[in-house]
Amino acid sequence: MISVVIPNMDGKHFLEKCLGSFAGVSFDELEIIVVDNASKDGSVQWMREEHPYVRIIENSENRGFAPAVNQGIRASRGEYVLLLNNDTEILPGFTENLKKTLDEDHRVFAAAAQMLMYSDRTLTDDAGDLYTIFGLAFQRGNRKPASKYEKSTSVTAACGGACMYRKSVLDEIGLLDDAFFAYREDLDLGIRAKLAGYKNVYVPEAKVIHYGSGTANKSGKKYNEFKTRFGTRNLVWMNYKNMPFLMHLINLPFILAGILLKSLFFLRHGLTGTYLKAVAEGLRDIQKVKHIPFRLRKTKYYLGFELELICNCFRVL
Repeated sequence: MISVVIPNMDGKHFLEKCLGSFAGVSFDELEIIVVDNASKDGSVQWMREEHPYVRIIENSENRGFAPAVNQGIRASRGEYVLLLNNDTEILPGFTENLKKTLDEDHRVFAAAAQMLMYSDRTLTDDAGDLYTIFGLAFQRGNRKPASKYEKSTSVTAACGGACMYRKSVLDEIGLLDDAFFAYREDLDLGIRAKLAGYKNVYVPEAKVIHYGSGTANKSGKKYNEFKTRFGTRNLVWMNYKNMPFLMHLINLPFILAGILLKSLFFLRHGLTGTYLKAVAEGLRDIQKVKHIPFRLRKTKYYLGFELELICNCFRVL
């Protein structure tokens, strides 16, 4: 069985298309779980009336993306978990192609879909996520022609907006980190899977339309204070969690250079102050996340990941 987990907050206008896009999918081997973060737009009542097959978990407050998804995963019964944003619309073959990728290779933890931009479906929104030695994360293929991303490849992590996870690996490495609240929790999870010896793969045959930041970003701007703060803080936490001391020592000069580059980048968006405060917040509250102890028997996975961080600098050019 495949368990679809969709976090929602005031997304009724998105859910109509999202849930409707499953019309051609067999429900014999599929369950849909929507975790609602205290919506006030009638989302829950509408789902009960229009989509009674959906299992709904209601929260009395906004618990955040990561905690909501974890609630859905814990309630799921499937061998695979399909994580989907409420502002998406799946295209034919989406679930089948993600499932096929996991079926064919038991070392694959996450299968990432090709996310297409709602405003222009010929452009890619995300073709898997990459992380570099400079401490910078990238949406592979963002705003570039989708035709250039028609080959499957290894990625650092699968975007949590549209991907399929192997449930048994989640049982082994843990779920999304609740402390992150929102942003970068999927990248953190993908890195944890890699350091445990698993792979994350981009699957271009699995296509989905993505509106983009439909819940967290009401302004429609790609960069805003909320996203900048949580995304930046969580990258600081992610590095601390997953890298042993030697990796921190080796990568520190590059990460500092990355902070400088990002500070200059945010100047044009008027967010440099927000960015630097978020870095400081991440360092100040670093005890809120748990550092993962280094295991000598997994040295080859750490070495492989360090090499990937270097190589990814060239993949994003």
